[in-house]
Amino acid sequence: MSDPCCDRMAEDLSLICEQHPERDDCPDALIARLRGGYGLYVHDGENGHGASVIQIAYCPWCGTRLPDIDEIDLSSFPPIGGA
Repeated sequence: MSDPCCDRMAEDLSLICEQHPERDDCPDALIARLRGGYGLYVHDGENGHGASVIQIAYCPWCGTRLPDIDEIDLSSFPPIGGA
């Protein structure tokens, strides 16, 4: 995976919160690194915990073009319905 594009991105990705053991539960964590790309956490779970991620194409701080999040290869999973 590539290095962060700027100091602010690196700072966000290295954030460690004493109150939230999981990074995606912390409301101060903004950026997720996921399958080769980057996205914004959407704190949409119970009490704002848990996180969906929405892909971003550009760094919100420096404007650098970011790599896309890779697709999940579903070929290794059994078919739905157990066939």
